[in-house]
Amino acid sequence: LSAALYCGWLIRLLSSLNIGIQQGLGLQLSTSLFVLASSWAMVRLGKTVLHSQRFSTWLTLEDPKDEAMLISLLDRLFVIAVIVLGPAGLMVTFGVSSTAVATMLGGAGIGIGFGTQRISQNFLSGFMLFFNRPFKEGDWISTSGLEGTVESIGWYHTRLRTFDRRPLYIPNAVFATNPIENPGQMYNRRIKTSLSLRYEDITRVQTVTEQIRAMLQSHPEIDQNQTILVNFNEWDSSSVNVMIYCFTRTTVWKEWLDVQQQVFLDIAEIVKGAGADFAFPATTFYPAPQLPEDNAIRKLNVA
Repeated sequence: LSAALYCGWLIRLLSSLNIGIQQGLGLQLSTSLFVLASSWAMVRLGKTVLHSQRFSTWLTLEDPKDEAMLISLLDRLFVIAVIVLGPAGLMVTFGVSSTAVATMLGGAGIGIGFGTQRISQNFLSGFMLFFNRPFKEGDWISTSGLEGTVESIGWYHTRLRTFDRRPLYIPNAVFATNPIENPGQMYNRRIKTSLSLRYEDITRVQTVTEQIRAMLQSHPEIDQNQTILVNFNEWDSSSVNVMIYCFTRTTVWKEWLDVQQQVFLDIAEIVKGAGADFAFPATTFYPAPQLPEDNAIRKLNVA
């Protein structure tokens, strides 16, 4: 900035002495140098302030990820404003009227908006993601069949890391037009399964369901404030089915798998302890009563 001021003063001095530079041109050149230097200085100063510890303290945001997203958003807006106002100031310096500059910027904005509609949509969707905050960096999300952990939310796209550790870049407009599932913000994980018992165990179903329900209601890893259901709910072709429905306290996938495994093993012990067993797909043939004794099907049944 000091160098620009000095060069501007030198140019105006030379123009006032009529040494190679006209006076009007010298004024324009010195002003242009000052505008360019001021724009560069404003960008540097703005970035320094936005990324300073004092500014972070002033924001008073509890979540560091939200704070990083807000600072990044303000940084982008500030740089765009300087990039737009700097050239506009140069045009005014070289004799273009301010009204014409404002009209041109407005028309250019409309033209760019129509010409780059998809880009503009992605760009504006990036701002929507910050203000609505359906997810943040570090969340596990799913949308339109795409799933992964959010690594960064950019101007144009959001980068996810899929479960096979591959980067996935999703245009921000996808999040504006499609539902977003954010399992990373769920309160519980659900255990839902169907227990198939044999038809000959129909008299033991009541005992099995009551014992499984009692086990779940006393399990330390099952959330007792959520719904717990254990009921005989279906006659299947080769089994009677019992629905088991509950929620774990933890939302961590690995811990949930451990809890679910323990619950399943406890259910297996309850079934065996009640004298019942699990059903498998099977077909039973019952010969008609009017078949003669020497019929092949009746002999097979006796065998």
